[in-house]
Amino acid sequence: MAQVNRCLKQLFFGFNMLLGIAGCVLLVLGTTAAPHDKELDQGESTGLAWIVSTAVVSVLLSLLGACGAYKENIALLKVFVGIMGFGIIVFLIVGFNVARSMPEAMQMIKENLPAATSAMMADEEHRQTIMALQAEAKCCGIMSYRDWDSKIPETCKCSTFKSDPSQCMEVQTTKDDGIWGTSEIMWIYSKPCGPLILKNLTSALKTALGFFFGFAVYALIGELLSCMMIGQIKKVQSADVPETVEDGYHFTPQF
Repeated sequence: MAQVNRCLKQLFFGFNMLLGIAGCVLLVLGTTAAPHDKELDQGESTGLAWIVSTAVVSVLLSLLGACGAYKENIALLKVFVGIMGFGIIVFLIVGFNVARSMPEAMQMIKENLPAATSAMMADEEHRQTIMALQAEAKCCGIMSYRDWDSKIPETCKCSTFKSDPSQCMEVQTTKDDGIWGTSEIMWIYSKPCGPLILKNLTSALKTALGFFFGFAVYALIGELLSCMMIGQIKKVQSADVPETVEDGYHFTPQF
């Protein structure tokens, strides 16, 4: 009895195993990254829904492909091919749309950043986030240190003043001291956090772009492997069918 190419079968199983592992990792990241102590906004909810949906589909697809290959079931493999083909189209469309709109989106963000900075500075929760970013990234303010008016927080203090004073600048700030406010000189980080935020946002968009096109390429590989599996199974099934005597032909023994 003929058999399906063992190397092709193992390769297809490996493909589905990686697909399942990637889906499990995305599912874990999607469920653990979402904060449980606050409500997500619309953008965060949409992104989380995309991650979780992609993770679940990836796991189910890996099980479908592995089951179809194990049972050498052409019907299951054809369903796998159809879903993979649909995924390729969807992710290519989304990827091209992201690539096309990314320069315009970044330009719009740059233009609206000053107005967004004023809104963030008016919110206590956003101010706490900015201060945490300042301490980590060694920057001060979004557009500049003037975003804090004259009350510059401690996270703007330049800790590298002695080792690298080029990162610092001298400003006059106001410190609350009872009823009266006192002025003092403070060495703060000279660079604002705005360029870093834009850089991180650009990196995030490029990462998303790479994910969309990377998944499309990976799905294309799975499409080719599954088509090869179907061809191999058909070849094996046709080889296992016994040959029949054609109608109208009779063998006459020669003596």
